[in-house]
Formats: sequence, C-alpha cells, structure tokens
Amino acid sequence: MKMKNELIVIVAAAGIGERFKSDIPKQYISVNGKSIIERSISPFLKSKYVKKIIIAINKNDDYVKDQDFYNSDKVEIVVGGNTRQESIFNALINIKEGECKYVITHDAARPNFCKNDINRLIADIVNTDASCSYLYSPVYDSIKSIGSEETLNKNDYLLVQTPQISKFNDLKKALSACIKKNVEAPDESFAINFIDLPVSKIQGNRSNIKITEANDIEIFNKFLVRTGTGFDLHTYTKGKGIILGGFNIECRFGIKAHSDGDVLLHSIADSILGAAALGDIGKFFPDHDPKNKDLDSKKIIKFCLNEIQKLNLQIYNVDATIICESPKINPYREQIVKKLSSILQIPTCSIGLKATTAEKISIIGENKAIAVQSIVNLREKI
Repeated sequence: MKMKNELIVIVAAAGIGERFKSDIPKQYISVNGKSIIERSISPFLKSKYVKKIIIAINKNDDYVKDQDFYNSDKVEIVVGGNTRQESIFNALINIKEGECKYVITHDAARPNFCKNDINRLIADIVNTDASCSYLYSPVYDSIKSIGSEETLNKNDYLLVQTPQISKFNDLKKALSACIKKNVEAPDESFAINFIDLPVSKIQGNRSNIKITEANDIEIFNKFLVRTGTGFDLHTYTKGKGIILGGFNIECRFGIKAHSDGDVLLHSIADSILGAAALGDIGKFFPDHDPKNKDLDSKKIIKFCLNEIQKLNLQIYNVDATIICESPKINPYREQIVKKLSSILQIPTCSIGLKATTAEKISIIGENKAIAVQSIVNLREKI
C-alpha cells in the first residue's frame, strides 16, 4: 500500500461522558496507569501510514496537556463542537486542501482496536474505491423493539465501530450536508450514506468496545492480560533432595542440571518471558556459559521481573502443574506456594499449584525425571 506517512487521523474527544458518571471525562480515566485516550491514540502514533493526528477536544478541556502524546510532533489539538459530527467537521476544516486523500476517524473512548485494523481499512477503501470503509461487528444478542416488545431479526443489523476511513473531500461534503440540514450523523459512514456515496465494511473485533459506562472499564481490563506458557523437564540423579519453587524437599533424588535445577522456577520464568514476548531463559542464561553453573534460579526470576517492569507489566496470576512419580508434592504444597509468593512478589491467592503423575509412562513414569508445565498471565502495572 503506497500510503506511508500520508494519512491524517481525527479523534473525537470533546465529549464529557454524562453516562459514565465521573468527575472527569471518561477518555481521561486511567486504566492500569494509562488513560483511555492514550490507549486509543497509541496505535496511530506507531503507524507508518499516519502523518498527523488531529484531536478535537472540549473548549474547557484541562486534561489533554497531561497526556503522553501531547508534545508529539504528530499531534495537533483543535476545539471540537457540541456534537460529534461538529467536532469531526471542525477538525476537517483545519486540514488544508490537498494535504491528504484519505482521513481516518476514531472515537477517543475506543481504546482496544487492533493496530492491524488500520492496514485492513486502508486496503479495503483502496480496493473497493468506496467513499468510506468502516469496521463492524455482527449482532449476537436478541433485539427487541422498545414498547411493542417485538423481537427483531438480528441478522438484519450490524454494530458499527471506529476507526473508519473516508475520502477527505467526500467526508467533508457529507458532514457539511448533514449540518446544513440539521441531520445528526452518529458516524462517518452514515454521513457518506446520507449523500448517496458508496460505503464498504469489514468485520472488526468484539473486543473493540466503546467505553460508555463505568462497568465497561472492568470489561476492558480483561483484554489487557497477556498470557505465556512454560515447560521444563530435568532428569534425576542420586542425591539428597530437590529444589522446587525455592523450597528444598529432602528425598533420594538430585537434579541433573547446569544450574540449581529448580524445574518449577524454570518453567515459570519461561512463562513470564513468553507472555512478555522476550524469548526464553536459554536466551539469557545459556547452559554453556560457565557463569550459570549452579546458578540460583531465584536470580533468573529476579531478572524476569526486572524485564517486565521495564514494559510496565506485572504478574497477575500463575498456575503450574508438577509432573513426577516421586517425591510426593502435596505434603509440601503450601510451603512451596509461600516460597513462590515471596519470589514472584505476588499474593498466594494468585498462585495455583497442582501435582500429578505420568501414570508410569515415559521417563517421568519410570521415576527418572520431573517436569513442570506452567502458565502466567501478565497485566499492565497499576
């Protein structure tokens, strides 16, 4: 797509969010350390196709200057209007004729759209030559008409989302017509339809929610979790005990390993790194490096925690399953969980720990090895 650094984005952010019932406009509510509007604008700041982002704000807005994008060279602030379409139109008239062919419009209160949606919208409007291309979601719930209680055919309806992309001249003409005829356009595809120009649509994601009520924050929070899995296996040697989660269990086995052989912490470390898209422990602690000989695995976890801290992430919960024939794990479960809580810096209620056997099958079933499978959820730090 030959549109690198050519698009202009308009973000409608002049609303005061009356239904949200907050002392500040909903777009400035912080969710895990980052405001809704910051999340809504971030994908555009990172897009190679976007050269400018115009944000239409309320004339009495005292919050925008505190946002992380405020001093960006890409961002321009304009005063919006009393309605959404007026805000979009005010931004449009601040764009010079010929400055862009296409403009993307977006709602400040939609913080969870996918960055790839920008690419998909561009491709769709170029391929279809429509005046507007928009994202939509099918209606999955039943619909009733208020008053008559008539159940409508949900297959006849769509839920319209932003971002949307439009031809600049067509959108400016369409919104001007709506304003002159006192017709309120809830979104840009409506305005384009109003002057009988063609629109196109592509299916978006249901996770692209619009924050409208306070309960929507909880729904949005669930989309911020990042998941990683880990698996580690070590063979046994003769010994006097093994370490699991930093806890020493006395038994007739030892662990064959370059480090201290804490298979539980190794698995969890891989899960943490995986959730953060950083790789695995072998990348940072290779077993051929003499420095890692007999390495305390708690140092590996400390490294992982430091790395996710840089990404403003924290552990939300951990679930792990220890797989071995012996020693029996359940008698030590509570002690291991307490140790893990201290090492991972999370409460014990956020740690799931289970144990099972391999039913006498394979190297584990023959009592020659121990393995751990784990999953870790990370979330943005509050």
